[in-house]
Amino acid sequence: MQERLKSISKLFWFLKNKAGNLDVEKDKNMIIHQALALGSMDDARKMFEIYGKDEVRKEFQKPVKGLYHPAVLELFQYLLGIRVDKSQYIKDIYGKNAS
Repeated sequence: MQERLKSISKLFWFLKNKAGNLDVEKDKNMIIHQALALGSMDDARKMFEIYGKDEVRKEFQKPVKGLYHPAVLELFQYLLGIRVDKSQYIKDIYGKNAS
């Protein structure tokens, strides 16, 4: 599985060794959310190949605050057949005081 993560290492620019430092099991929540929120459709497909739809659905329901663009969140809610509290996921691109 570690080999499959090399193709999405660009999503982990903030890590010293990018995807090389990730543990596929221990870091699956971060891996799944980064791929779904910031990756391409190919990256999302890889997540489904690596973890399976049930595991992706389970981890998706554990919010990562402020990571998702609204349209991306809607897409994955639809594809996974679930609804989540959007306030826990959506990026605040306009700032707290924007009207």
